[in-house]
Amino acid sequence: MKRDKLLFLIFHIFVIAFVLFLKVAVHFENIKSDMKFLEVLLMFVYIYVFLTAKVYLDWLNSYMIFLYTTFLFNFTRIFLDVVNYREFGWATKFANFYFYYDVRIEIITIFLLVLLFTHLGFFIGIMNEEIYELKSSVTLQKNPIFENLGMFLFIISLPALAYKMLLQLKVILSAGYEAYYTGILKNVEYPVFTKGSGTIMTIGFLIFLISIPKKKKFLFVSALYLMVKLLDSFKGARAIFLTQLLFVMWYYAKVYGIKIKPKTMVKLTAFTVIFSQFLVSFRSKKIFSFDLINSICNFLFSQGVSYLVLGYTVNFKGKIVGAGPYPYILQGLFGFKPQSMDTLYMTNSLADRLTYELDPTAYLKGEGIGSNYIAEMYDLGYIWLIIISILLGIAIIKYEKYVVKNRFLLLTSYYFIPNLFYIPRGSFFGDGLIKNMALLVAVYAIVTSIDYMYKQIEKKRELERIKV
Repeated sequence: MKRDKLLFLIFHIFVIAFVLFLKVAVHFENIKSDMKFLEVLLMFVYIYVFLTAKVYLDWLNSYMIFLYTTFLFNFTRIFLDVVNYREFGWATKFANFYFYYDVRIEIITIFLLVLLFTHLGFFIGIMNEEIYELKSSVTLQKNPIFENLGMFLFIISLPALAYKMLLQLKVILSAGYEAYYTGILKNVEYPVFTKGSGTIMTIGFLIFLISIPKKKKFLFVSALYLMVKLLDSFKGARAIFLTQLLFVMWYYAKVYGIKIKPKTMVKLTAFTVIFSQFLVSFRSKKIFSFDLINSICNFLFSQGVSYLVLGYTVNFKGKIVGAGPYPYILQGLFGFKPQSMDTLYMTNSLADRLTYELDPTAYLKGEGIGSNYIAEMYDLGYIWLIIISILLGIAIIKYEKYVVKNRFLLLTSYYFIPNLFYIPRGSFFGDGLIKNMALLVAVYAIVTSIDYMYKQIEKKRELERIKV
């Protein structure tokens, strides 16, 4: 098996060389034909990457889901151009113009490099790994103390959090979807009993997850958790619910060793399309359409908007690339602030800087274009883009192997796994890596201390019984 993986690695290196050769050597009579060729080439490379990954991985492996979301958020408009649905290159957000062909060609070139070198990292990552370990379920023991504590915190916080979210939804419906990004929700006066309810519920859910609960209990609690996230998503941000749904499904498959069938993946895809389009209709106050073909194409087109972050970064690289006191990719370590002039001066977020460059008025009203980890890597230059892509491919595979063998790593999956699924339309390090890791370390230290003290007390009681 190791020999097969080595052959695959060598073959992939030849694929990289061949694709780069085609990029340099193949030219047509006009630049439009060159671009069309590269679009088709990118689609073939994606299919190759997907199929060779699926040889070794299950449908809900984190690397596979990362490939799904990368296609959805970045490649769909190129796909729609290949099938002649709508032309790739239309800058639909703010600027409303078409990128020149040289910009479009550079966008596709960057996508090819990211795909190929992330997959190179994947092959390096699986080189010395047994495939059954990548597909294996959890080896940690169940912990009833964690389970009971987690469920208690989760249940007591649930009613207060649901009430708080209803109040937020009322504000969003009144002020508009943009209020979610301008900080208006932070200025709302909430009842005292709702204070901290979101944090308590999250901590309870985290403790519950690392207890390795019974499957039925997990399904019950996670269903309640997803209902809360569904309510939260009606504020307009679809990713809140969808990334958590994918995380719960990943946990279910990974921890309990559940094999997901292709039919289940089709159902999940259909649900994602319908739910996403329904939320778009809800926040734009339009009638939801049941036209299947148009709904799918509109879904792909609307989700593919994240490629614009890279497109604008390339198009305005003289103003955007290299700007600020530190690279854009590092802002995710510290977290993001509500859109304002202070945020522009005090932080270095690509999403903020790019939106303000495109439309200052829209930016200050709360509209935004979002971020994209590929654009953040592009800001560092092609060498770093290749290096980080390789390291990312390796890291995903290694994390997937060890996450079910260490309780703290399983705890961190609550942050890393949804963020991995979202970085094709978000920042590389998520939103506040340092703060979130500090919270997770604190939670882990407290619950393990409680567990240790409880066991010591039980041990002492047992010794006293023996003496009697």
